[in-house]
Amino acid sequence: MNKLTLASIALLQLAAPAASAAMTARQVVEKEVVTRAANGVETVSRAAADKVTPGETVIYSIKYKNDSPEGASDIVLVMPVPKEVSYVEGSVSGDDTSVAFSADGGKTYVARGRLTVEEGGATRPARGDEITHIRWTLTQPVPPKGEGEVSYKAILR
Repeated sequence: MNKLTLASIALLQLAAPAASAAMTARQVVEKEVVTRAANGVETVSRAAADKVTPGETVIYSIKYKNDSPEGASDIVLVMPVPKEVSYVEGSVSGDDTSVAFSADGGKTYVARGRLTVEEGGATRPARGDEITHIRWTLTQPVPPKGEGEVSYKAILR
């Protein structure tokens, strides 16, 4: 699967009041690369996700910036989790954010530990491959010209 395909699968939603219209966001899709030195020390880095094979780790990031001379508040970032990947538990990141997950196509969001699905008439905890969306709510205003990043990791199936 190439970078263009991965990027088009994971669409981005930036929800903010009209006063925050100067917020911009862009999605970056990279793959995790692990290299081992001759002494056995491993280094983890990121590279363009030009080619990703099943089993590789993909990192989906939203880089956001407040292009306004005023602070921006009430910022919510939402990213779908493509069906071709499985969310890596505990990999979500983002400073000064509250994170919620969805397993129903983005209709409802809850904390990861409370995310459930129905199966055979019973409710059970949702697996990583059943997460459909991740939502970050910024808990602090983004200062003028301020920027940040939120991300999660997933394994290509």
